[in-house]
Amino acid sequence: MSSVGKFSIEGTHVRTFKLDTKDLRFNCRRCATFCCRLGGPVVSRKDLARLRRGIRKIDRFTETVAVGTSVAKVLASKPNGQCILLSKGRRNRYRCLAYELRPDVCRTYPLKLIRQGSRLTVLVFPCRGLNYREGELINGELVSKYLRFATVA
Repeated sequence: MSSVGKFSIEGTHVRTFKLDTKDLRFNCRRCATFCCRLGGPVVSRKDLARLRRGIRKIDRFTETVAVGTSVAKVLASKPNGQCILLSKGRRNRYRCLAYELRPDVCRTYPLKLIRQGSRLTVLVFPCRGLNYREGELINGELVSKYLRFATVA
């Protein structure tokens, strides 16, 4: 994991004040290499409420795990380590069985936004969809779209 940059937040607008990586782009390859095959994602209460709208028995597919000194809920993993909601389609392309209801961490992957007051740090996780030629540019405009998913430090 590395930093994309630091941003300042003014209301709902994000202003770039330091980019660590220039011209980095993201285009999902639907490979699920890092995002969905390394265990189920952490889910918040908000995520679970959203998932319950489409999957009534979603609580049967969650587990409580220790994270440092606290506990968190995660979606269960299949025996092979894949998220319980991951489905393999044609030509080794993957899809989420609850894509419209997916957890916030899945919506922003490979980015993680950490908010500290009016400052925002954006981290990037490993992903085959990261590149410098095609896809959506990771900049203040993209980060603004994901601001509502930021975690508070």
